[in-house]
Amino acid sequence: MGKIKEVWSAIGRHKYAITIIGFLLLICVFDPNNLFLRLRHRNQMRELKKEIEHYEQIRDRSVQGLQELANDSNNLERIAREKYGMHLPNEEVFIIVK
Repeated sequence: MGKIKEVWSAIGRHKYAITIIGFLLLICVFDPNNLFLRLRHRNQMRELKKEIEHYEQIRDRSVQGLQELANDSNNLERIAREKYGMHLPNEEVFIIVK
C-alpha cells in the first residue's frame, strides 16, 4: 500500500507536467491530424504550388505562341516548315540532322 501512495504523491506533485506531456503526445502523435502530418502536407503544398507556377508559365508561353500564329501568317508558315517539314508543291526541302 505504501508504494501506491508514493506513486499518487509523485503524480500529485507533477500533475501539471504530466498533463502538458500528455497533451503534447496527443497533439503530436495520436491525433489523426497530428503535427507530423501537418508538416508533411505543408511541404507537399509548397511543392504543388511550385509545380502550378511552372505549368502556368508553360501555358502562358503556349498562349502567346498561339496568338502569334493566329496574328501572323509568316510565323505559321515558318513553324509548318521548321517543325513539320511541310513545303510548297514546287519546292525541294533538305533536312540536315546534327
